[in-house]
Parts: sequence; C-alpha cells; structure tokens
Amino acid sequence: MGEYIRGVVVKLHLTPEQEVMFKKNYGCTRKTRNKLLNKYKAKYGEDSTKIPTKKELNQFLNESKKELPYLNETESTSLQQARDDLHKAFTNCAKSKRHNPPKFHSKKKTRLSFRQTTRKDKRPVENNTLTLRKHGKVTFSTSVEYLDLLNSPQTKFNNITVYYDGLNHYAVFNIETNPPEQLPLTEKHIGCDINSNKNGWLVTSEKQKEFFDVDHDNQMIQHINRLMSKCRNKSRRWKKQEKRLQKWYNKRTNQLNDYIEKLTYQLVKEYDTIVFEKNYSTIKILIGGEQNMIFPLSRFIQRLKDKFQLYKPGADGVQFVKSYNTSRTCHHCGHIKQELDVKTRKYICQKCGKVLDRDVNAAINILNRWFNGDSLKNT
Repeated sequence: MGEYIRGVVVKLHLTPEQEVMFKKNYGCTRKTRNKLLNKYKAKYGEDSTKIPTKKELNQFLNESKKELPYLNETESTSLQQARDDLHKAFTNCAKSKRHNPPKFHSKKKTRLSFRQTTRKDKRPVENNTLTLRKHGKVTFSTSVEYLDLLNSPQTKFNNITVYYDGLNHYAVFNIETNPPEQLPLTEKHIGCDINSNKNGWLVTSEKQKEFFDVDHDNQMIQHINRLMSKCRNKSRRWKKQEKRLQKWYNKRTNQLNDYIEKLTYQLVKEYDTIVFEKNYSTIKILIGGEQNMIFPLSRFIQRLKDKFQLYKPGADGVQFVKSYNTSRTCHHCGHIKQELDVKTRKYICQKCGKVLDRDVNAAINILNRWFNGDSLKNT
C-alpha cells in the first residue's frame, strides 16, 4: 500500500435519534474550541502571541469538562480533535503572516462539524454502513467506485470528519491507499488567456473557449431572497424558503466544484504544459446575474498543479510568463498595436493584415513566450 492520502465524501442517512446526537456533538465541538480559546486569552491576555503547548490545552480541556458536565456526554476524540485544531491554528499563525490568529467560532458563520479518529484494529466501514463512536451504525450512499475503495482491505483509515451543510449530513474519510496510475506524456503544450465569462473565461491557443453558466441558479437565489423578505422572520413559510435557498446555494457550489475537477483533469490528460499569464490572481471573473459569483482562479490553478504532480510528475506542468502586450502583439508578425480597446474582440494586424480573435491571439502569444524561454519561476 502506498502513502497516497485522499478524501472520500459520502452522504449519511440518519435516524431521528442520531440526528439529535449529531447536532449535540456539533455544538459541543464548537463550544470546546471557544472555551479553550477563552481560557488561553484569560491566562495570557487578548493580544498575546505565545503558542500554548498541547499539555496546556489539554489541561484547559479537562477543566472545561468539569465546568460543563454535558461535554462528557459527547464523543471524546472529537473534543480532542478540536483541541488539536486549535493548537495547529496557533502554530500556523506563528509560522506565516498569511494565517490569522485563532478566532471564536460562531453559530451562523461556522460550518457544523466534528472529527473522530479511527481504531487500528477495527475498520469503520462495512459495505454501506459506517460505525461511529457513541453514534452507532449509520448507513451512507456513494458511487460504486468509492464503495469498493472504502471496503478494500488495502485502504487505511486515518480519521472521519462529519459535517452538516444546512440540508444533509456528510462524512469525509481521510484514507491512505495506492496512488492512481500515471498518465502518459503527450508532448502537447497549450497557452491560456483568462478573460470575463461573457467571452469565455478561459481561451486557449487551440481556439477552445470555456464558459461556466450559473445564471439560472443566481436568478433562483435572487427570487427566493425576495420571497423570504416578504415572510415573517422564522415563520413556517420563511423556514421552508430558507431550506429551498440553501438547496440552490449547495447546487451552485457543487456544480462549480465538479466543473473545476473535471476540467483540470481533462487539461492535464491532454497536455504536458499549460502556460498562463502571471497576473491571473488579480483578475476576478464574475459569473452572471446581479448576485455575481467570483470564479476561484487560484483554486483552479492549484488543482492543475496538484494533478500534474499526481498524474504527470515528469511533465513541465503549469508555467507562467509575463503579461505585458499579449493582446496587442500580433503572433504572426510580431507587430504591436498600441491602441486596442477593451471592447474590441477581433484583432486586425495593421502590418500583415492577419484577422484573429483577440483572446486566441493572446493565448498564442502566451504559449510562444514560454517556447522562447521567457517563463517565470513557478512558485
């Protein structure tokens, strides 16, 4: 068995008694984190930068259990995981300025979740049944491929995270298994130009344009928000519309995640090198409707890098070039057109007369710069 770590998400089907127990565990996990953070600030001060040791946090946890007896009624390892997560948050904040200091988790803005460890001598999954401490056996549904993977004797379980998205409960298995088969090298390279979603948010040097359309989802979200504004807050009708709204939010998010995973895999499968402009992180792609959804470009690029490392470690992977004059330069003769309006979508070269789509011309220039050795260091 290899040391390939991955996550598998399944949908849980709970009994009414289990749902009550799950919600108690969600609340106790959040309460434990906030209680430990509060004790830390009371001991070291609000603005302290000291990193507490695991021994100190464990002492805070034991004190909290004595002060709040109902914490003992929930599963113990989930509270210990909350303690470890808090310690990791302190450590990350000290290592890098990108990480903010730990904050209190609120009921509204924090996703309800808890995590349990697994026993080495006992497998938590049997067919389509998951066994959790204190919660008993819970049935779940997933694809046949994932079901076979979870029931494989070669799969090793590290931990299980359970979360609630406002409608359904899910379990995420952190497992170790054999790495997937590597893809063969194709010796194909492609340049990509990033634009607004109206003209294709991703245009390649092979004249391919990618669109992501969630206009209908945005219109439904806007419509349901108008209906909720006419209802009395927390009334039966308001709660019904709230569930409906959450359903559309989840659908839109799932569509986006699925689209990114499929597109990145397809690109990695077909090409050995994918070249972008370096300023991709400063561009925001607004996806339709008044309630615009910003396309996560940074996550898209990161998923490409991850998949290249996993499926094609010998390929050049994701590369970057400088972003100056990629749209103004004719890829055929090299003439630079100084005046080029943003609304002009066709590039007409004044020197050689070449007529080409503006974004395709930019994508070809991006690829040519990489071929000419003008690539930037991939950080």
